[in-house]
Amino acid sequence: MFGINSIQVDVLAFGAHPDDLELAMGGTLLKLKAQGYRVGLVDLTRGERGSRGTGQTREAEAKAALEIMGADFRENLDLGDQELRDTPERRRAVIECIRRHKPQLVFTHYLQDRHPDHEGAAQLVKHAMFLSGAVNMDASGEPHSPKRLLHFFSHWMNEPNVYVDISEFYERKIRAAKSYTTQFYDPSSTEPATHLSRPEFWEDLEARFRFFGVQIGVEYAEAFWMREKIQVDDPVALFCGQ
Repeated sequence: MFGINSIQVDVLAFGAHPDDLELAMGGTLLKLKAQGYRVGLVDLTRGERGSRGTGQTREAEAKAALEIMGADFRENLDLGDQELRDTPERRRAVIECIRRHKPQLVFTHYLQDRHPDHEGAAQLVKHAMFLSGAVNMDASGEPHSPKRLLHFFSHWMNEPNVYVDISEFYERKIRAAKSYTTQFYDPSSTEPATHLSRPEFWEDLEARFRFFGVQIGVEYAEAFWMREKIQVDDPVALFCGQ
């Protein structure tokens, strides 16, 4: 399903632009869906001011990627490419999105990144997630407080403290990401060159997820950072699988 809706999900992932979610955490989203969780994807902007492609081509590419990802829905809040930051109007839109879908787990960008929109998304979602449960918040929808917020990495990163084995889903993740054909290397393209359109981009990306995999002894992994501490009542069961 593509567009604004009220489907309730277990997991809600916010990306600044179409393609951010597939590139940074597509394997985790595929794995969660395969495990039976309901998964929703939210693009905060249309990516209409990027150096390559248009808002229309990015929309078509996002629909093609959704077919591969198999998420329960994808919607676009259209909060302004290259203008994404934490403002009352944008915050209200994200709060209402969270209240519509009532997720338990939320994902978004890491708090510092090379792209200003990524940083804007991180602050915006963090703030909105906190206020989504506030009864007197001036926003529509029933108050809802997700349980956890995890941050994924696009360029800059902190030391991750959560890793997910995506070895089984890596090839499908890359197929979904490659749906955004305007953004990546095309020798016939006359559009400006970008970081993503370099011929070696896919090799660089694979190296990152192989490196994350090495950290937990698997072929490929995606890594996240979580601010909150985790209470462990049974360390033996958690760490030794008993």
